[in-house]
Amino acid sequence: MIHLVTDSTADISPSDAQALGVHVVPLSVRFGDEEYRDGVDIDPDQFYAKLQTTDVHPSTSQPSPEAFAALYTTLLANPEDEIVGLHISAKLSGTLQSATLAAKEFDPARIHLVDTESVSGGLQLLIRATLDDIKAGDSAATVAEKATRRRGNVTILVLLDTLTYLHRGGRIGRAQAFVGTLLNVKPLIAIRDGEVVPLARPRSHAKGLDIIVERVRACAPLRGLAEFHAAASDSMTDLEARLTTAITNVTAILGRIGPVVGAYSGPGGIGVACLGAD
Repeated sequence: MIHLVTDSTADISPSDAQALGVHVVPLSVRFGDEEYRDGVDIDPDQFYAKLQTTDVHPSTSQPSPEAFAALYTTLLANPEDEIVGLHISAKLSGTLQSATLAAKEFDPARIHLVDTESVSGGLQLLIRATLDDIKAGDSAATVAEKATRRRGNVTILVLLDTLTYLHRGGRIGRAQAFVGTLLNVKPLIAIRDGEVVPLARPRSHAKGLDIIVERVRACAPLRGLAEFHAAASDSMTDLEARLTTAITNVTAILGRIGPVVGAYSGPGGIGVACLGAD
């Protein structure tokens, strides 16, 4: 049996993870001395409420190798069991490094780890496509190979309310070029080759949504589409309406940007991920 493992930066809800049979290893978010496991001890509503009422900037940490090893031990109980792990970009987190260290304690032929070069909705689209491969009867090695090839078909676009959280958190990447030039601009960023890159500086929120729709349309034909928000349900509703009109052959996955990813996006952000056809 092939077991699919991911981490909480996929922003997959506990109910969806259970329904899909996906095992999620949580990262942690800290407010000073207070530490919470993403999606376990704190959910998006609690996180954004806390974010807006504290002066402490949140920090995050990857799971320990021991956390992965404990899960691997359970999942590899039977000789025929194998694991495919899809994780957040190694350029954004040390999560994959922890998984890799844990995997060294086991038969290397039974654990297949993939740097998805992705996060949040993009990572979730890859997870769902990988589940299709497993259901189709592919071997674990083939499943991992397909996921590695498919990651190049993922586009992630995020319209932020502010760059403050991304900048403070040290994950700003090449979007550093935006810092100091953003007055009333809503920064539009992308995840490309596993890191944050600047995309556009729209002068209004509506213009930012226009650009997102144009970019998503350019990715067609699509295999999957995901729309996520960080305490920005009104903007999400607007974006959903625009994309429903623009993209008619794909039903979008709708979700929330969770605590760990939200520590860098900040509140008010909305993101879209699309997976192009194989």
